Amino acid sequence: MRRWTLLLAGAALWLFLAAMPALADGGPHMAANNSGSSTLTADGCAGCHRAHTAQGPLLLAASDEEALCLSCHGATGAGAATNVELGVQYIAANDGTPANNAVLGALRGGGFIEARIGSNSVYRVAYNRWSTVAGVRVIAGTSFRTKVSVRTTGQNVTSAHLKLVGATGVTATDKAWGNGALNSGAGPTVEMGCATCHNPHGNSSYRILNPIPSPTAVTGSTFTPAAVGVSVTDAANPTNATRNYTVIQTINGTGTLLASQVAALPNYVNTMGDYLHRSVPWDPQVDYVADVSGGTANDAPNGVAASFNGQINAWCATCHSRYTTSVVAGNASAIAYPSGSGPYNVASGDAIFKYRHSTTSNKPCTTCHVAHGSNAQMPGDFSKVFPYPDGTTAASSRLLKIDNRGTCQACHDPTGTITAGTVSPSGASAPVPYVP
Repeated sequence: MRRWTLLLAGAALWLFLAAMPALADGGPHMAANNSGSSTLTADGCAGCHRAHTAQGPLLLAASDEEALCLSCHGATGAGAATNVELGVQYIAANDGTPANNAVLGALRGGGFIEARIGSNSVYRVAYNRWSTVAGVRVIAGTSFRTKVSVRTTGQNVTSAHLKLVGATGVTATDKAWGNGALNSGAGPTVEMGCATCHNPHGNSSYRILNPIPSPTAVTGSTFTPAAVGVSVTDAANPTNATRNYTVIQTINGTGTLLASQVAALPNYVNTMGDYLHRSVPWDPQVDYVADVSGGTANDAPNGVAASFNGQINAWCATCHSRYTTSVVAGNASAIAYPSGSGPYNVASGDAIFKYRHSTTSNKPCTTCHVAHGSNAQMPGDFSKVFPYPDGTTAASSRLLKIDNRGTCQACHDPTGTITAGTVSPSGASAPVPYVP
């Protein structure tokens, strides 16, 4: 097992504590408890630390950060309802621990060893995109509602942010692609751990994300941290219940913020949900007008539709600084494009990341990519040899959700021949509308 050298005090999870629900800012990760603002008799410290018999640096109760995190959130862990190795969330018992290992649904971020992304089970339905010209509604083009299904069983991942033991199909790149100033190369080589991205003590942010991730550059590399952090808003959880971390979601996320709300959905099955989740819920029968009037909404797993997309883009850009296509506070590499233009036809000034796909507020990074690991396959002649920014190649799915470059086809028809109402691929039967 590759040892993660970045160890932050507290690590991410507890070993023995099972009396409190497991949620983003809860359980042993409760900011108010760990800061001392709500109590000076907190119990959670003993879940991760030992004062005299610690087995890992920073007084960790396990040999290293990786072992401590996976003791609860791993395939054999029993302290949390989320299994980041196998990419599933379990139905929780009253204390927040897994109840009989019954799967609630597939994790939004995939898994580090297995994921349940239906990368070859994709449906696309075309609809008219409308605009108003001189007070008259006119068709402005064709857009698509695309659904990426959920598998009933896990598949080995083909790419992951971190390579864990057992992830046989993953080639570790350990690169923070695009980090740093313009024309500073492809990106530094870094080492990461769970606490690189997450605050194990809690911070009331979505998924307890650190405002500024903290990978460690290896010898010979220089990682440039963001000058200003990005806090991703999280809706309040007044019930202190187990959160929903799956792809099963209703409009604005507000109806399925909790795991209990997911299990209570009509006709619930644990393979519900849409991995693309650009608009939620997936519904091929609405057009743009219905979309803006409340028929569906942009993805908002934090339950705050007005903020999530822009915030998650800015957060990803704290590491991948030259991937963003709009100004981010403290990010000198971000490019502001002229009105009416875009990164696809205006050079950024960087030799490698010269032209870029748009990452405006309705196109968050998480539309195309998962955060932990993807099982998508890249067998095509072009996709399987697609080079990394440094020119090297590897059989990797780049954390994408659809096989080959189906991610492009999920939103685009470069031929201009697809008309509204068309279901793709030809002969496919689209899933029933309004299924979360």
